[in-house]
Amino acid sequence: MTKAIAPKEFPALPEGMVEWARSTRRVGGMFHAHVIGLTACGSIRLDRHHAEVARDIHDMQYWGVCPRCMAKAKRAA
Repeated sequence: MTKAIAPKEFPALPEGMVEWARSTRRVGGMFHAHVIGLTACGSIRLDRHHAEVARDIHDMQYWGVCPRCMAKAKRAA
C-alpha cells in the first residue's frame, strides 16, 4: 500500500473529476479524486453508500490523499 500525502492546502481536482472522497470500507482509507465512483488513479471503485466526502482540509490531512491522484491533480493544474 502506498503512503498517503498530507496536503498543506486543498488540492485542485484532476480534469474530469468531481470531488475528493474516501472509502469507509477500507481501514485507514485515503482520499481519492473521483467521478461517479471511478477514481482518477483507478486503484479502487468508490461506493456511494460507503464513501465519505472531504469537507475541509483537516479531513485530508488526517486521512491523507492518494499520491497517484495527487500527481494527476498537479499535472492538470
